Amino acid sequence: MKKIKNSSMFLLWVGAAISITEIYTGGIIAPLGITKGLLAIIIGHIIGTAFLAFGGYISFTDNKNAMDKVKDSMGIAGAKIIALFNILQLIGWSAIMIIQGGRALNSVIPGLSFNFALVFMAAAVFIWAYSFNNYSKLVNDISVVVLIIVCILMFFKVKSSAPAAITSTMSFTTAIELAIAMPVSWLPLIGDYAKDGESKEGVFIWSFLGYFLGSVLMYALGLLITVKTGKDVIEFIAGTGLSAAATLVIVLSTVTTTFMDIFSAVISSKQIVKIKNENNYIILYSIIATVIAFIFPIESYQNFLLAIGSIFVPVYVIVFSEYAMQGKWSNKGINIYGLIAAALGTFIYNYFNKVSFGIPTVLVFVILIIIYYLPIKLRRS
Repeated sequence: MKKIKNSSMFLLWVGAAISITEIYTGGIIAPLGITKGLLAIIIGHIIGTAFLAFGGYISFTDNKNAMDKVKDSMGIAGAKIIALFNILQLIGWSAIMIIQGGRALNSVIPGLSFNFALVFMAAAVFIWAYSFNNYSKLVNDISVVVLIIVCILMFFKVKSSAPAAITSTMSFTTAIELAIAMPVSWLPLIGDYAKDGESKEGVFIWSFLGYFLGSVLMYALGLLITVKTGKDVIEFIAGTGLSAAATLVIVLSTVTTTFMDIFSAVISSKQIVKIKNENNYIILYSIIATVIAFIFPIESYQNFLLAIGSIFVPVYVIVFSEYAMQGKWSNKGINIYGLIAAALGTFIYNYFNKVSFGIPTVLVFVILIIIYYLPIKLRRS
């Protein structure tokens, strides 16, 4: 892959953030109201995007993709295990994005069947992934700029319409965790792009700003839509009467986000099998994601999003720890202690999330620093 300019790095992550799914997730936070909801969104994104940007930073400094950095921390066999989990979540996430995009497209174009909408979105994602891997990234940059403008204009279409009372409840800390979970879900793939950035400072700053601004905008839009109108984003878009603009937002936001999942699933596969032609795997994973979208038309993905956080937050605390200690496991079979610590972190994350205690990502980070980083650091000193 050619070097990615700072401007393209910024737009790449803005494009990753702009999606129907992110707007929808912002709407889930509506029970908190606008003021507390926005505060939770901003706090969560500062934490989550800092994790994300640092993941890109360490890949750039060592010129290694995301799973190669996991290999440095977990060993060859350990990296294969994590890569498999990553491939599964990326294909699953691609299916969810295709479903969300297809459902939204189906709602704004009268007479369009849901099945055709799914196939159309899947084909668009494949073409985007193939083009990004083989041709210019300029089309993606231009598309993201168009998306930014259209999404900002959508704010002016949100008007109060005596919405039904919001009966669901949500704690402030759960809302923060939902805001953290979205940028953290990109942790296992940011290195696939960040390693080809212009500079380490540029990778950190522009990845952070791109995703932070894009995702906060999406969450805030979803929050505003639900609080002001009582609708979710798909109902809102369908009711605007702007079918052409709505179609543009749906298609572009889906492909500029989902192609990254497909492309990075291919990169992660290199930890498990030898790949001679990446394009063949882009086709394969696009087909698998489409089949999953047809068989499992997922309505809710909140638990899936938090499940990703429960696996990859602990893994990346270990990755960050080994990076800080300059550990190199890439020539060894497996970092047993690291995998055990990561598995324990997954259990702790799910427990705290289940009992709604604190912010699981922050608690897991602190606990794993205490039980993994500090003892090993003292022993290696």
